[in-house]
Amino acid sequence: MENIGETASFSCEYSQNHINDPKIIFKEEKDSIEMIYSKWKKKERLSISDDKHKNIFSVRMTAVTPDDGGVYLCGVWVYSYPYSYSIINTVHLHITSKVGVSRVSSSSGGRLMIKCEHPQYKTNPKYICKESDGCSERKNPGVQGEWMENGDVSLYDDTRAGVLMVFFRELKAADEGTYRCGVKVSDYTESFTEIQLSIRHDAKYPKNVTESVYPGGEVNIICRIPNEHKVHFCKEDDNHICQSISSSKVTEMSGSSERNEERVVTVSISNVSVRDAGVYWCGAETRDTDLTFISLNTQIQLHLITKVGVSRVNGSSGGRLMIKCEHPQYKTNPKYICKESDGCSERKNPGVQGEWMENGDVSLYDDTRAGVLMVFFRELKAADEGTYRCGVKVSDYTESFNEIQLSVRDDEKYPKSVTESAHIGKEVNFTCQILEKHKVQFCKEDDNHTYNHICQSISSSKVTEMSGSSERNEERVVTVSISNVSVRDAGVYWCGAETRDTHLTFISLNTQIQLNLIMPPVVRHEGESAEIICPYDSIYKSKPKSLCKGKCSIRDRNPLSETVREEKETKTGRLTLNDDITAGVFTGSITGLTAEDAGKYWCAVTLETELNYLYTHLIVIMNEELNLTKYEGDDVSIQCKHHDEDQKRFCKAHEASMCVKDGVSLETIRDDRISFSDEASTGVFTVNITDLREEDSGIYWCGAHIITKVNLEVNKSVTGRITISCVSVTLLLMGASVLLLYKLGYIKTRDQHTSPDRTGMSGGEASHAACDYENIKDARSRSIPDTEETALYSTVTHPTDVSDPNDMLYSTVQLPTNPSDGLLYASVHFQKHEQSISDAKVTFNNEDVYCNYTTVSLN
Repeated sequence: MENIGETASFSCEYSQNHINDPKIIFKEEKDSIEMIYSKWKKKERLSISDDKHKNIFSVRMTAVTPDDGGVYLCGVWVYSYPYSYSIINTVHLHITSKVGVSRVSSSSGGRLMIKCEHPQYKTNPKYICKESDGCSERKNPGVQGEWMENGDVSLYDDTRAGVLMVFFRELKAADEGTYRCGVKVSDYTESFTEIQLSIRHDAKYPKNVTESVYPGGEVNIICRIPNEHKVHFCKEDDNHICQSISSSKVTEMSGSSERNEERVVTVSISNVSVRDAGVYWCGAETRDTDLTFISLNTQIQLHLITKVGVSRVNGSSGGRLMIKCEHPQYKTNPKYICKESDGCSERKNPGVQGEWMENGDVSLYDDTRAGVLMVFFRELKAADEGTYRCGVKVSDYTESFNEIQLSVRDDEKYPKSVTESAHIGKEVNFTCQILEKHKVQFCKEDDNHTYNHICQSISSSKVTEMSGSSERNEERVVTVSISNVSVRDAGVYWCGAETRDTHLTFISLNTQIQLNLIMPPVVRHEGESAEIICPYDSIYKSKPKSLCKGKCSIRDRNPLSETVREEKETKTGRLTLNDDITAGVFTGSITGLTAEDAGKYWCAVTLETELNYLYTHLIVIMNEELNLTKYEGDDVSIQCKHHDEDQKRFCKAHEASMCVKDGVSLETIRDDRISFSDEASTGVFTVNITDLREEDSGIYWCGAHIITKVNLEVNKSVTGRITISCVSVTLLLMGASVLLLYKLGYIKTRDQHTSPDRTGMSGGEASHAACDYENIKDARSRSIPDTEETALYSTVTHPTDVSDPNDMLYSTVQLPTNPSDGLLYASVHFQKHEQSISDAKVTFNNEDVYCNYTTVSLN
């Protein structure tokens, strides 16, 4: 391919047989082949040189013209035959004509339209190519009257105007270089214009602008262009080709020059309709001979938005809020929510259909089956208040939305937090308050979305809404019941009010309920082993599980805590964990129980965080018992061990397990005579019982998780004053002593003296001179604690030798060995002398004797 005016050269190779034959050149004409060069016929500007060493002859044509283009034939004259020629080679010579050179500059990332005009060759094939690759890759439309994509450019051959339009869809550095934009004049002649394209990197460009307008409205678009250039405004079609738009829709307002090299131009589109929505470009247009360049550097996305309606909703600060936006006509179309205060520049959308996705402070779910976008505010705060758009993308640049005006109130009552515990298989009731006119909504946070905390509606077969009672005109109390509680039911629930508006549902949640499951307590003695059983739902079989004393936490692990993974055993010290995924149970075994092991144990499953769902109490009965003996009317104080966080319990039963109420813990005795005093720092609390009664006797269990067995014996009390009883006994002893002395004195007088007085003695009368007296005094007395009484302890000792009349009967008074023991009864025994008076009697005055039991025996 040679340019006009240049020299064209080509070579022809021949065989050794034709080394001496004359060389000739033919040219194909339209209907014939014409010899244009031979030894007999030579043409101006055409010459041949023969290199017989290489068997090649070269053809040289100077100052080529468009007419020189065509097919040339190289041959030799064969002398053996008249008019015999041998054609040895065919050469196609193309002649190109450069019309001119133009330069254009544009921004990286922008768009560029080049219009190459060929008015003389309207229907002729047209092309563009890059000289750096020798124009070997020519881009051409291929089809006239249609935009065709060819690599990074799109081309359109306008045969009516004789214009080739070349559109660079997104300029990049590699597009820089020299191009030919040409037309095929004939089969072997072409005409082109050279274009030198430079790409500049400008931080300002391309500029992206988004505008939103309601149907029938007007939008103004501002763009900047160089002062000497003409503004160009166009709209992208479905092929991303920027096409000029109707001038009746667009008004170019007078521009203002901010700097010497640029001016600001405002373009206005009035009476906007659905057809106007889309992507526009604004830029500068320049012209050169037979060339037009349109450099586009500002992109405008024009969205047509339709407001369906306006709704209002209230939520409590700290609570949860679910918004359901219904778009039944556009089920699979992309949906979004945005806040108008920031111009809806940050649109929150799920991104993925059929999955909950976290986006900032909200979680979103696109239900394409129902055409519903669910927006869940995980924790409402004051900053969430404002006006929102909950919309759907009808097409690329048309939208439909509902306006939502959200107000967030600060209410001391809400959000309300409640903790409930339930046994597996039982029923649990929740109570919440909602506005009288609203429908109750009850949902459970999804454990599989621990960070998202999505509140999902639960199976109606599990939940029963009981009839609510109205406390005030504006609120009613609703009770929700979950029957047949299972492991899967453990977790966090929310209760609140549901309201509906056209294509909108609002669920405002203000009461949080933490439902924990309870296993019966494990009661074991100190030193024994204990097993804690943790059932779990099958969905957690592959998750790590933990048993912890106190709540399981990744950050704060108690020494008596361990984690087990699927089908494995883990052992740490005295704690062993086993996971049976077939049975859906993991078990913790603790050996050699001590007081420190007692407490509340939690079963947990490790998701993104620890899910504590079930707990039980490990109650350790201490081996050391407390034995107490008291009397009616006494007071008693009993010290019991406990943990600081535990409630203080005191119960009466034969076995500790009988004290368990509802499978939870020890039940405290309800009695006004019982009070508690706490010394938290020492881990001890004291049970005080006043005015003991005989029926208070029995076995008691005191403590919380650490249990002490208390054996309390309450004996009957003395009905009168013990001091008077003891005085009576003393008088009894004194009377017995006088009687014996009298008897012994009588015998002695009879044996030593025979006297008329004997007759008087036998008559039952005796003088005072004949009697011996013994005074017994209480030299050591002791008061009974907490009473005004004084107990006198006496022992009557009989003679060691009954035959010896001088071995007298005597009484000693001694202090009690146990001052806390009261006197129940007195027993006095007399040894009968062989010569004693047979009918001796001891009598008591009932008014003076206050003993319960008094026995006088003569042996």
